[in-house]
Amino acid sequence: MFRIPTILRSDELLNKAFKRASKVSISGKRGIDKKRKLTRAKIESLSQTLDYTLKKSVKAFPTIDNMHPFYRALIDILLDTDRLKKSLASLDWCRKTCIRIARESSKKISRSKDPQYIDSVRRSVYGRVSSIVDDISKELLFLNEARQEIKKMPTIDPDLPTIVVSGYPNVGKSQLVKAMSSAKPRIASYPFTTQRVSIGHFERDHAPYQVIDTPGLLDRELEERNEIERQAINALEHLADLVIFVLDPTETCGYDIGKQRNLLRTVKKEFADIPIIQVENKMDISTTSSKDRKISALNGTGVEELVEKAVEIITSLSPGASGPLESR
Repeated sequence: MFRIPTILRSDELLNKAFKRASKVSISGKRGIDKKRKLTRAKIESLSQTLDYTLKKSVKAFPTIDNMHPFYRALIDILLDTDRLKKSLASLDWCRKTCIRIARESSKKISRSKDPQYIDSVRRSVYGRVSSIVDDISKELLFLNEARQEIKKMPTIDPDLPTIVVSGYPNVGKSQLVKAMSSAKPRIASYPFTTQRVSIGHFERDHAPYQVIDTPGLLDRELEERNEIERQAINALEHLADLVIFVLDPTETCGYDIGKQRNLLRTVKKEFADIPIIQVENKMDISTTSSKDRKISALNGTGVEELVEKAVEIITSLSPGASGPLESR
């Protein structure tokens, strides 16, 4: 979704700019006039290359304040939004400063008839520009790391109805998303197999829906949750039109049912305005006498009925509806 080109290191950026400047040539002039024109052209080439490259890098990053709240919060979790903004501002400062130095120096050269002075101005420009670019070396490295993280973020359409699948690790969330939609998350038998939010899609009556497979939510206070858990909370808070909370009564997930139901109560409390469907998964292993919906994400039993119920709840919600809606 966010295509950001590679951010050059300071040495790579300077090499690019100086290489282009060294190739500048002019014709039709002689003597001091030619030296003035050639030197000014080299300095202008240097500043223009830095200006274009840095401006392109800054513009390639999404405008954080205009992003959907989901992405804004996710970037803040992964990167630190304030540092990202400051780093981008540093690049802007660098290119503007280089342009100013080039313009000031060009004026000095245009008034001079001394070849040695013209050379000294050029050397001064090259040295000052090199120092300024070196000053943002850490910011350039950070932005390239940020680019890698942003590139990994899932594609979310905030305008589509969205179902968030939640619950403890290994209860079968990834399997359920795969059964409901086109998503193919990585499945493994250890906790936190889904390291990032993954997205699936399905259609009903030609209307598209999104299904979000969140990382595992653990039963602890919000401020104590780790990065993976915060991503899941972030998805619930900013994206969910409906939550499917998956329980594993077989406890083969590694968490007893009491802990799972306690987490369910916590989720209901934290996100009281979001309708929730709670389901018991792994009915292919065993079932209980509870009133919860029973499904097997592994073999698909009950999944189609679950999808239909989820669509029914979402479509029944009007913009003016108030209060939570829960269905089993």
